[in-house]
Formats: sequence, C-alpha cells, structure tokens
Amino acid sequence: MIQKLAETIARALGIARSGQHEEGLTLVEDAVASGFGLPLSMLLGLTPETVRSLIGEERVPALVEALRAYIEMSKLAGRGAEARASERLVNALDKGR
Repeated sequence: MIQKLAETIARALGIARSGQHEEGLTLVEDAVASGFGLPLSMLLGLTPETVRSLIGEERVPALVEALRAYIEMSKLAGRGAEARASERLVNALDKGR
C-alpha cells in the first residue's frame, strides 16, 4: 500500500508541476481515500490524535508524505486555505512522533 501510494504521489506531483494542478490534486485525494479509507477532506477536519487512532501509527509517515505533496500542489493551484489546513495537520502529526 505504501509503495503504491508513493508512486501515485510522485505521478501526481509530476502532473501538477506540468500545469495540471487540479488533476494532480484529484489523484492525491483519490489515493488518500483509497489508501486510508477516509476522504482527505475528512482527515483534514480531524484532530491529530483521531487521525492516528483511525489510520494507525505505522501509517502516519505515509499520510504525512501525501499531505506534503498535497500542500505543494494546493499552493500551485492557488488553494491557500487547503494548503494551510494540510500544513497544520502535518505539523501536528510530526510533533507527535
């Protein structure tokens, strides 16, 4: 699962960096939903503790990497609010490790 997620994120970043921001964002959103069983929009609204309990501590690093890519793509797409929400969760998840 982690390998597939990493490959999808790399592909999504390439797509977003080529100017297809929305396509890259959608690819990451779909990969997160598939890999973690929850939509990204829902994960962003949860506390870090809840995220950890839902996905398991061992999967937190994979989610953090997915969110870092999502942050970059959100900024490229001009979605500042989404980037900030993702950054808050990444920072909180990183603190807890």
